[in-house]
Amino acid sequence: MITHIGVQSRPCNNIYNCSIKMRTIQDSAIAEKKWDDLPANFYVSNDGYIYVGRGWNTVNEYNHLSLAICFMGDYVRYEPSPRQVEGVKYLLTYGLTRQFIDKNYKLVAHNQTQATKSPGVNVYKEVVKLPHWYPCGTDGYPKCDI
Repeated sequence: MITHIGVQSRPCNNIYNCSIKMRTIQDSAIAEKKWDDLPANFYVSNDGYIYVGRGWNTVNEYNHLSLAICFMGDYVRYEPSPRQVEGVKYLLTYGLTRQFIDKNYKLVAHNQTQATKSPGVNVYKEVVKLPHWYPCGTDGYPKCDI
């Protein structure tokens, strides 16, 4: 499942700012939401770097049957960078080759599974172009079963 941070979050562009953003997300998740850790498995910054949230082997807070990849920013307001989209493609390919992801996986956006603005209209335009995108929850298709 593809998500975004949202909440008027500017995309981060370097390891210093992105590391601070990761710590802020983690602190909020633990202190305010009482979660065990960061909500998503992986986070991808605007410069294409991949940050490990819960990793491959720990369930996320969105859906316990999925892997959650989060674009770091608010993509209702901002456009994802080409490097960010490439980072997501790389992560998915890595997961496939290392068999962390099933070869028949279905890629969906957060807004296909429930009423939310996540991952933002600008990321959603990119998600539908990715291999394995599955149109569940869209017009003419059944509800997503994840």
